[in-house]
Parts: sequence; structure tokens; C-alpha cells
Amino acid sequence: MKLTMKGDYGLRAMLDMAAYYGQGPVESADIASRQYIPEHYLDQILMALRKEGLVKSVRGPKGGHMLARPPSQITMAEVVRALEGYVPPMKCLPSPGVCELSPGCALREVWQKIDEMTWQILLSTTIEELAQRHRTGAAAETMYYI
Repeated sequence: MKLTMKGDYGLRAMLDMAAYYGQGPVESADIASRQYIPEHYLDQILMALRKEGLVKSVRGPKGGHMLARPPSQITMAEVVRALEGYVPPMKCLPSPGVCELSPGCALREVWQKIDEMTWQILLSTTIEELAQRHRTGAAAETMYYI
């Protein structure tokens, strides 16, 4: 799987909103600033995440964006699928006909296992787990420099 900037930015935006979960909407300008994401591109990403039911938006002076569900109930797989769709590591996985060697190819079997394991990891990793890792890593980094 090759993640594009769209997927990377989307995951970072979800992590940012997870850090503020339960505190109300977060402005896209704030997310963009903290995560180093161009705001106009972030708005497109947030729109796609909203269409998939992962993000809610609130209009008005105290408006912004927030996770549609608790971060413990949103997986990396959901975010990646919403923004990237299915991206196989090799073209032959979804379409064996593109390669004459596919039917008995030992390499294809390995790529298929890699693909399955990748999705298992994405399905079993929640945004909350990532947010906890991020908080722990930031705390450790702060302690290291003190």
C-alpha cells in the first residue's frame, strides 16, 4: 500500500481532532496550522471524511470540525478507505488478468499476504490508540530535552 499525502493529511487531521474530542469543534485553520497541512487542501479532505460519516462540521462563530464518533470507534482502515479507496501493493492483486504469470505466481501470493496483514493492522488500530501513542511520544520527547 502506498499512502498519498491525502491519506497522510487525513490521518493527521483525525489525530488532531481526537486530541480535542469532547471539547467541541476545532477550526480547520487550527488543524492546518498544527499539522502543517495547506488549509484549502484540508477543507477538501474534511469534506470527504464528512461524507463518509467520520467527521461532523458545525457552522458559525464557534464552529469547526469534530470526530463523528469516539476516537476509539474509528479505525485507520476507515480513514484510509474514505480517502484512498483500496490501493493494492501490486496491480495483479485485484486484477490477476493484468499479468500472464498471476495464476501460479509465488510473488503474487506473498504480495497478497502483505496486503492482508496491512489491512489487519489498519483495521485493528484506532484513532484513539494513535492519539495515545502521540501523547506518550510527545511527553517522552519533552522529558528528554528537559
